[in-house]
Amino acid sequence: MNPIKKGACRLVQHAFHIAIPFLPYHDPVCFSCLEEARPLFRTWENKTVLVVTDPFLAKTFMIATLIDTLFIENVSCVLYDKTQANPKVDDVEAALELYHQYNCSAIIALGGGSSIDCAKAIGARAAFPNKPLSKLKGLLKVYKPIPPLVAIPTTAGTGSEVTLAAVITDEKTHHKYTINSFTLIPKYAILDAEFTRTLPPSLSATTGMDALCHAVEAYIGHSNTKKTRQYAKEAVRLIVQNIERVYEDGNDMEARSNMLHASFLAGKAFTRAYVGYIHAIAHALGGQYNIPHGLANAIIMPYM
Repeated sequence: MNPIKKGACRLVQHAFHIAIPFLPYHDPVCFSCLEEARPLFRTWENKTVLVVTDPFLAKTFMIATLIDTLFIENVSCVLYDKTQANPKVDDVEAALELYHQYNCSAIIALGGGSSIDCAKAIGARAAFPNKPLSKLKGLLKVYKPIPPLVAIPTTAGTGSEVTLAAVITDEKTHHKYTINSFTLIPKYAILDAEFTRTLPPSLSATTGMDALCHAVEAYIGHSNTKKTRQYAKEAVRLIVQNIERVYEDGNDMEARSNMLHASFLAGKAFTRAYVGYIHAIAHALGGQYNIPHGLANAIIMPYM
């Protein structure tokens, strides 16, 4: 990297490190299951929400349960179920069209990091209808509030339910970029381990390694704080104790719950302390070759 550019980047990083205690970080209001979230849904009576998920999850009990719960509370929903791994600009634009067509007032993301990141980007576009995503990438470009966003993670790894980042791929240029703004932190999160029960062993492993990578990079980076180090250490402890358990037995709900909590803690750590070279390379591989993000992180981590 050009020394001047490198110095400028380090200066910005140092400034953010100093400013961390004063920045508007917040955690989502968390519910442990859909049942707990009913009072929230009740406040949306007679409104329409956009539900964002992927083609596989759209056929599962999880979406059916969510839609039934919304129906009981007199909330209408429109479903966007075409989110791809490494969500694309086209995913966001297609879902945004549905959001406007049905006059939606909130967004619910059910899935892994791809669905949650896609929902965040939809929210950003709803807040800035005249700006393409390419104009919103980078730091603090989404300064207007996005529609209320509920994140329901079905993997234990990305921590997207608590982070300020959305990672999007431009399929035309194969460029993967992040949109980072405090307004993108979901307002609500439903952390229900039952929604991770059907995660296959391979995804349990790679998403778990993604969470481990978040915790490790947050811990060793130059932007960490006493609080982020605590989050990271607890996340590492939980992952080390539980990742093999969920790989070997997907019905071990204690281990599933611990991994979901670890992912949340690692997300809290890295959204404040940032990630590093592992993620930089993994994002490049994901954008160019569509390699699953957790897998790329797991392979690269030992070498970094």
